[in-house]
Amino acid sequence: MITRSDALNDALDRLDGYGYLDAPGFAFHGPMGAETLSTLGHDDLVGSWVEAYKARHEALDVPATTGRIDAHDEAGWRSALGDMSRVSDWAQLFRRELAGQPWPDVLQRWLPRLLAGYGGALTHGLIRVAHGVRALPVDAPPSGLLLDELAKGLAFWAASFTALPGRPDLHGSLALPDALAGVPRPEETWSPIEAGTFARMGELRRFPSAVEALARPGSIDGALSDLTAAFCRAVLTASGPTANALVHTVTPVAAARTLLPYMAGVSIETVYAQLWHVSAAIVCGFAPPLASAATTGAPGLDTPGRPEILARAVEHRDTHVLKFAEACAREDALRPDPVYMRAAHHVLGQLPAWRPA
Repeated sequence: MITRSDALNDALDRLDGYGYLDAPGFAFHGPMGAETLSTLGHDDLVGSWVEAYKARHEALDVPATTGRIDAHDEAGWRSALGDMSRVSDWAQLFRRELAGQPWPDVLQRWLPRLLAGYGGALTHGLIRVAHGVRALPVDAPPSGLLLDELAKGLAFWAASFTALPGRPDLHGSLALPDALAGVPRPEETWSPIEAGTFARMGELRRFPSAVEALARPGSIDGALSDLTAAFCRAVLTASGPTANALVHTVTPVAAARTLLPYMAGVSIETVYAQLWHVSAAIVCGFAPPLASAATTGAPGLDTPGRPEILARAVEHRDTHVLKFAEACAREDALRPDPVYMRAAHHVLGQLPAWRPA
Protein backbone atom coordinates (compact mmCIF):
# COMPACT_ATOMS: atom_id res chain seq x y z
CA MET A 1 0.00 0.00 0.00
CA ILE A 2 1.34 3.42 -0.93
CA THR A 3 1.97 5.74 2.03
CA ARG A 4 1.14 9.42 2.27
CA SER A 5 4.84 10.30 2.22
CA ASP A 6 5.45 8.17 -0.86
CA ALA A 7 2.41 9.60 -2.64
CA LEU A 8 3.33 13.23 -1.99
CA ASN A 9 7.00 12.85 -2.85
CA ASP A 10 6.06 11.01 -6.03
CA ALA A 11 3.62 13.82 -6.91
CA LEU A 12 6.28 16.49 -6.52
CA ASP A 13 8.71 14.43 -8.55
CA ARG A 14 6.14 14.07 -11.35
CA LEU A 15 5.52 17.84 -11.22
CA ASP A 16 9.17 18.70 -11.78
CA GLY A 17 9.32 21.56 -14.26
CA TYR A 18 6.25 23.31 -12.91
CA GLY A 19 6.88 26.41 -10.83
CA TYR A 20 4.32 29.05 -9.96
CA LEU A 21 1.95 29.66 -12.87
CA ASP A 22 0.14 27.56 -15.46
CA ALA A 23 -0.98 28.82 -18.85
CA PRO A 24 -2.60 31.28 -19.36
CA GLY A 25 -1.27 32.71 -16.10
CA PHE A 26 -3.18 31.09 -13.24
CA ALA A 27 -1.64 29.82 -10.01
CA PHE A 28 -0.08 26.36 -10.15
CA HIS A 29 -2.35 23.99 -8.23
CA GLY A 30 -0.65 20.61 -8.67
CA PRO A 31 0.89 20.18 -5.20
CA MET A 32 -2.22 21.55 -3.49
CA GLY A 33 -4.56 19.15 -5.25
CA ALA A 34 -2.26 16.19 -4.60
CA GLU A 35 -2.01 17.02 -0.90
CA THR A 36 -5.79 17.39 -0.64
CA LEU A 37 -6.39 13.99 -2.24
CA SER A 38 -3.91 12.45 0.20
CA THR A 39 -5.56 14.15 3.17
CA LEU A 40 -8.89 12.70 2.04
CA GLY A 41 -7.35 9.23 2.20
CA HIS A 42 -6.74 8.63 -1.50
CA ASP A 43 -2.98 8.22 -1.71
CA ASP A 44 -3.54 5.56 -4.36
CA LEU A 45 -5.14 8.13 -6.67
CA VAL A 46 -2.52 10.87 -6.33
CA GLY A 47 -0.23 9.69 -9.13
CA SER A 48 -2.98 9.37 -11.74
CA TRP A 49 -4.51 12.67 -10.64
CA VAL A 50 -1.16 14.43 -11.12
CA GLU A 51 -0.83 12.99 -14.63
CA ALA A 52 -4.34 14.22 -15.43
CA TYR A 53 -3.40 17.64 -14.07
CA LYS A 54 -0.32 17.76 -16.29
CA ALA A 55 -2.41 16.84 -19.33
CA ARG A 56 -4.77 19.74 -18.60
CA HIS A 57 -2.32 22.44 -17.49
CA GLU A 58 0.76 23.64 -19.33
CA ALA A 59 3.50 25.03 -17.09
CA LEU A 60 4.73 28.57 -17.68
CA ASP A 61 8.46 29.23 -17.59
CA VAL A 62 9.91 30.17 -14.22
CA PRO A 63 11.60 33.60 -14.20
CA ALA A 64 15.39 33.55 -13.96
CA THR A 65 17.06 34.75 -10.79
CA THR A 66 18.04 38.42 -10.92
CA GLY A 67 19.82 39.04 -7.63
CA ARG A 68 20.14 37.89 -4.06
CA ILE A 69 17.49 38.88 -1.53
CA ASP A 70 19.14 39.16 1.89
CA ALA A 71 16.96 38.06 4.80
CA HIS A 72 18.95 40.38 7.08
CA ASP A 73 18.40 43.45 4.90
CA GLU A 74 14.85 44.49 5.77
CA ALA A 75 14.76 47.40 3.34
CA GLY A 76 16.00 45.10 0.58
CA TRP A 77 13.53 42.26 1.07
CA ARG A 78 10.64 44.64 1.61
CA SER A 79 11.39 46.31 -1.71
CA ALA A 80 11.12 42.88 -3.40
CA LEU A 81 7.68 42.09 -1.98
CA GLY A 82 5.00 41.88 -4.63
CA ASP A 83 7.45 41.58 -7.51
CA MET A 84 6.69 38.39 -9.46
CA SER A 85 9.77 38.91 -11.61
CA ARG A 86 11.76 38.08 -8.47
CA VAL A 87 9.91 34.94 -7.45
CA SER A 88 13.02 32.83 -8.15
CA ASP A 89 15.10 35.16 -5.99
CA TRP A 90 12.56 34.67 -3.20
CA ALA A 91 12.73 30.90 -3.67
CA GLN A 92 16.49 30.98 -3.27
CA LEU A 93 16.14 33.00 -0.07
CA PHE A 94 13.68 30.52 1.43
CA ARG A 95 15.78 27.54 0.36
CA ARG A 96 18.70 29.07 2.28
CA GLU A 97 16.46 29.77 5.26
CA LEU A 98 15.08 26.23 5.35
CA ALA A 99 18.51 24.67 4.89
CA GLY A 100 19.93 26.60 7.82
CA GLN A 101 17.26 26.22 10.48
CA PRO A 102 14.15 24.22 11.39
CA TRP A 103 11.19 24.97 9.16
CA PRO A 104 8.92 26.02 12.08
CA ASP A 105 11.41 28.76 12.93
CA VAL A 106 11.33 30.02 9.35
CA LEU A 107 7.54 30.17 9.43
CA GLN A 108 7.48 31.93 12.80
CA ARG A 109 9.65 34.70 11.36
CA TRP A 110 8.13 35.11 7.92
CA LEU A 111 4.39 34.45 8.25
CA PRO A 112 3.72 37.61 10.29
CA ARG A 113 5.65 39.60 7.67
CA LEU A 114 3.64 38.16 4.78
CA LEU A 115 0.17 38.07 6.32
CA ALA A 116 -0.88 41.59 5.29
CA GLY A 117 -0.31 40.85 1.60
CA TYR A 118 -1.75 37.35 1.31
CA GLY A 119 -4.56 38.47 -1.02
CA GLY A 120 -2.19 38.63 -4.01
CA ALA A 121 -2.63 35.95 -6.69
CA LEU A 122 -6.14 35.53 -5.30
CA THR A 123 -4.76 34.17 -1.98
CA HIS A 124 -2.91 31.22 -3.51
CA GLY A 125 0.39 31.97 -1.78
CA LEU A 126 -1.07 31.43 1.69
CA ILE A 127 -3.05 28.41 0.51
CA ARG A 128 -0.03 26.77 -1.12
CA VAL A 129 2.07 27.31 2.02
CA ALA A 130 -0.63 25.76 4.20
CA HIS A 131 -0.82 22.67 1.97
CA GLY A 132 2.97 22.52 2.01
CA VAL A 133 3.06 22.64 5.80
CA ARG A 134 0.36 20.00 6.09
CA ALA A 135 2.35 17.74 3.78
CA LEU A 136 5.38 17.72 6.09
CA PRO A 137 5.65 14.50 8.13
CA VAL A 138 5.15 14.77 11.87
CA ASP A 139 7.29 11.74 12.77
CA ALA A 140 10.28 12.03 10.42
CA PRO A 141 12.52 14.64 8.81
CA PRO A 142 10.96 16.15 5.68
CA SER A 143 12.34 15.17 2.31
CA GLY A 144 14.14 17.65 0.11
CA LEU A 145 11.17 17.69 -2.26
CA LEU A 146 8.74 18.61 0.51
CA LEU A 147 11.00 21.35 1.89
CA ASP A 148 11.49 22.75 -1.60
CA GLU A 149 7.72 22.87 -2.09
CA LEU A 150 7.44 24.88 1.11
CA ALA A 151 10.15 27.24 -0.16
CA LYS A 152 8.25 27.69 -3.43
CA GLY A 153 5.00 28.36 -1.60
CA LEU A 154 6.61 31.03 0.55
CA ALA A 155 8.30 32.52 -2.53
CA PHE A 156 4.99 32.72 -4.39
CA TRP A 157 3.36 34.40 -1.39
CA ALA A 158 6.14 36.97 -1.10
CA ALA A 159 6.35 37.66 -4.84
CA SER A 160 2.57 38.07 -5.16
CA PHE A 161 2.28 40.18 -1.98
CA THR A 162 -0.51 42.72 -2.51
CA ALA A 163 -1.60 45.36 0.00
CA LEU A 164 -5.25 46.41 -0.11
CA PRO A 165 -6.73 49.86 0.53
CA GLY A 166 -7.52 50.66 4.14
CA ARG A 167 -6.45 49.08 7.37
CA PRO A 168 -8.22 46.06 8.83
CA ASP A 169 -8.67 47.74 12.21
CA LEU A 170 -12.08 46.78 13.54
CA HIS A 171 -13.54 49.88 15.16
CA GLY A 172 -17.17 49.37 14.19
CA SER A 173 -20.28 47.90 15.74
CA LEU A 174 -21.70 45.82 12.88
CA ALA A 175 -22.19 42.08 13.14
CA LEU A 176 -20.46 40.10 10.42
CA PRO A 177 -23.54 39.51 8.19
CA ASP A 178 -24.40 43.22 8.22
CA ALA A 179 -20.81 44.31 7.63
CA LEU A 180 -20.62 41.89 4.70
CA ALA A 181 -23.87 43.26 3.28
CA GLY A 182 -22.34 46.75 3.46
CA VAL A 183 -19.30 45.98 1.37
CA PRO A 184 -19.44 48.28 -1.71
CA ARG A 185 -19.68 47.11 -5.31
CA PRO A 186 -18.28 48.75 -8.45
CA GLU A 187 -20.66 50.80 -10.57
CA GLU A 188 -19.57 48.86 -13.64
CA THR A 189 -18.72 45.18 -13.56
CA TRP A 190 -15.01 44.47 -13.33
CA SER A 191 -13.39 41.85 -15.50
CA PRO A 192 -12.30 38.67 -13.70
CA ILE A 193 -8.67 39.78 -13.99
CA GLU A 194 -9.42 43.21 -12.54
CA ALA A 195 -11.41 41.68 -9.70
CA GLY A 196 -8.91 38.91 -9.03
CA THR A 197 -5.89 41.23 -8.92
CA PHE A 198 -7.68 44.00 -6.98
CA ALA A 199 -6.47 46.37 -9.71
CA ARG A 200 -9.40 48.78 -9.28
CA MET A 201 -10.01 48.55 -5.55
CA GLY A 202 -8.91 52.16 -5.15
CA GLU A 203 -12.07 53.23 -7.00
CA LEU A 204 -14.24 51.94 -4.14
CA ARG A 205 -13.78 54.83 -1.75
CA ARG A 206 -16.16 53.34 0.79
CA PHE A 207 -14.22 50.08 1.02
CA PRO A 208 -11.88 51.06 3.90
CA SER A 209 -14.74 52.35 6.04
CA ALA A 210 -16.86 49.29 5.20
CA VAL A 211 -14.04 47.03 6.38
CA GLU A 212 -13.56 49.01 9.58
CA ALA A 213 -17.33 48.93 10.31
CA LEU A 214 -17.09 45.32 11.47
CA ALA A 215 -17.13 44.85 15.24
CA ARG A 216 -14.40 42.95 16.97
CA PRO A 217 -15.33 39.30 17.39
CA GLY A 218 -17.10 38.48 20.61
CA SER A 219 -15.72 34.96 20.74
CA ILE A 220 -12.17 34.58 19.53
CA ASP A 221 -12.50 30.79 19.53
CA GLY A 222 -15.36 30.92 17.03
CA ALA A 223 -14.18 33.89 14.98
CA LEU A 224 -12.73 31.92 12.08
CA SER A 225 -15.81 29.71 11.93
CA ASP A 226 -17.93 32.86 11.76
CA LEU A 227 -15.92 33.94 8.71
CA THR A 228 -16.09 30.66 6.84
CA ALA A 229 -19.83 30.30 7.44
CA ALA A 230 -20.53 33.88 6.36
CA PHE A 231 -18.50 33.57 3.17
CA CYS A 232 -19.99 30.18 2.34
CA ARG A 233 -23.29 32.04 2.18
CA ALA A 234 -21.69 34.39 -0.34
CA VAL A 235 -20.54 31.38 -2.39
CA LEU A 236 -24.15 30.20 -2.53
CA THR A 237 -25.14 33.40 -4.34
CA ALA A 238 -22.80 32.80 -7.27
CA SER A 239 -22.62 30.55 -10.29
CA GLY A 240 -20.00 29.30 -12.74
CA PRO A 241 -16.60 31.03 -12.68
CA THR A 242 -17.85 33.52 -10.08
CA ALA A 243 -18.46 30.68 -7.64
CA ASN A 244 -14.94 29.44 -8.40
CA ALA A 245 -13.54 32.86 -7.49
CA LEU A 246 -15.57 33.13 -4.31
CA VAL A 247 -14.27 29.86 -2.87
CA HIS A 248 -11.15 31.93 -2.17
CA THR A 249 -13.05 33.77 0.53
CA VAL A 250 -13.29 30.47 2.44
CA THR A 251 -10.28 28.26 1.65
CA PRO A 252 -7.66 30.78 2.91
CA VAL A 253 -9.47 31.03 6.25
CA ALA A 254 -9.46 27.25 6.59
CA ALA A 255 -5.80 27.22 5.48
CA ALA A 256 -4.92 29.85 8.07
CA ARG A 257 -5.87 27.39 10.80
CA THR A 258 -2.95 25.20 9.67
CA LEU A 259 -0.59 28.16 9.97
CA LEU A 260 -1.79 29.62 13.28
CA PRO A 261 0.67 27.56 15.39
CA TYR A 262 3.49 29.27 13.48
CA MET A 263 2.21 32.80 14.11
CA ALA A 264 2.56 32.80 17.87
CA GLY A 265 3.33 36.52 17.96
CA VAL A 266 0.17 37.47 16.06
CA SER A 267 -3.15 37.68 17.89
CA ILE A 268 -6.11 35.71 16.55
CA GLU A 269 -7.98 39.03 16.36
CA THR A 270 -5.32 40.40 13.98
CA VAL A 271 -5.53 37.25 11.85
CA TYR A 272 -9.33 37.50 11.85
CA ALA A 273 -9.22 41.14 10.74
CA GLN A 274 -6.77 40.42 7.93
CA LEU A 275 -8.78 37.47 6.65
CA TRP A 276 -11.93 39.60 6.71
CA HIS A 277 -10.15 42.40 4.83
CA VAL A 278 -9.11 40.19 1.91
CA SER A 279 -12.31 38.13 1.68
CA ALA A 280 -14.38 41.34 1.72
CA ALA A 281 -12.28 42.65 -1.18
CA ILE A 282 -12.95 39.46 -3.17
CA VAL A 283 -16.67 39.86 -2.51
CA CYS A 284 -16.47 43.43 -3.88
CA GLY A 285 -15.32 42.22 -7.26
CA PHE A 286 -17.22 38.98 -7.64
CA ALA A 287 -20.35 38.64 -5.50
CA PRO A 288 -23.77 40.13 -6.07
CA PRO A 289 -25.12 42.36 -3.26
CA LEU A 290 -25.90 40.29 -0.20
CA ALA A 291 -28.87 40.54 2.13
CA SER A 292 -27.96 41.47 5.69
CA ALA A 293 -29.92 38.61 7.24
CA ALA A 294 -27.92 35.44 7.88
CA THR A 295 -30.03 32.66 6.40
CA THR A 296 -28.34 29.41 7.22
CA GLY A 297 -31.41 27.23 7.15
CA ALA A 298 -31.57 23.48 7.22
CA PRO A 299 -29.84 21.49 4.51
CA GLY A 300 -32.03 20.96 1.47
CA LEU A 301 -33.35 17.56 0.59
CA ASP A 302 -30.92 17.46 -2.31
CA THR A 303 -27.85 18.18 -0.16
CA PRO A 304 -25.97 14.95 0.52
CA GLY A 305 -24.07 14.36 3.72
CA ARG A 306 -20.39 15.05 4.23
CA PRO A 307 -19.04 11.59 3.18
CA GLU A 308 -20.98 11.59 -0.09
CA ILE A 309 -19.96 15.14 -0.98
CA LEU A 310 -16.30 14.31 -0.38
CA ALA A 311 -16.63 11.17 -2.49
CA ARG A 312 -18.21 13.21 -5.29
CA ALA A 313 -15.43 15.79 -5.06
CA VAL A 314 -12.81 13.06 -5.47
CA GLU A 315 -14.67 11.71 -8.49
CA HIS A 316 -15.06 15.25 -9.90
CA ARG A 317 -11.28 15.86 -9.58
CA ASP A 318 -11.27 19.61 -10.29
CA THR A 319 -8.70 21.20 -7.99
CA HIS A 320 -10.95 23.91 -6.60
CA VAL A 321 -13.80 21.48 -6.01
CA LEU A 322 -11.45 19.16 -4.12
CA LYS A 323 -9.90 21.89 -1.99
CA PHE A 324 -13.19 23.62 -1.24
CA ALA A 325 -15.04 20.43 -0.30
CA GLU A 326 -12.21 19.35 1.99
CA ALA A 327 -12.05 22.78 3.65
CA CYS A 328 -15.83 22.85 4.13
CA ALA A 329 -15.74 19.37 5.65
CA ARG A 330 -13.09 20.45 8.15
CA GLU A 331 -15.02 23.58 9.05
CA ASP A 332 -18.23 21.58 9.47
CA ALA A 333 -16.43 19.14 11.76
CA LEU A 334 -15.12 22.00 13.91
CA ARG A 335 -18.48 23.75 14.28
CA PRO A 336 -21.34 22.03 12.47
CA ASP A 337 -23.41 24.29 10.24
CA PRO A 338 -25.55 23.18 7.28
CA VAL A 339 -24.14 26.01 5.15
CA TYR A 340 -20.82 24.22 4.66
CA MET A 341 -22.17 21.17 2.90
CA ARG A 342 -24.68 23.28 1.01
CA ALA A 343 -21.85 25.43 -0.32
CA ALA A 344 -19.65 22.45 -1.17
CA HIS A 345 -22.54 20.79 -2.97
CA HIS A 346 -23.30 24.02 -4.83
CA VAL A 347 -19.72 24.36 -6.09
CA LEU A 348 -19.72 20.73 -7.21
CA GLY A 349 -22.52 21.63 -9.58
CA GLN A 350 -20.99 24.89 -10.82
CA LEU A 351 -17.61 23.72 -12.09
CA PRO A 352 -17.10 21.16 -14.87
CA ALA A 353 -15.73 17.82 -13.81
CA TRP A 354 -12.52 16.53 -15.29
CA ARG A 355 -13.11 14.05 -18.05
CA PRO A 356 -10.65 11.47 -19.34
CA ALA A 357 -8.28 12.98 -21.88
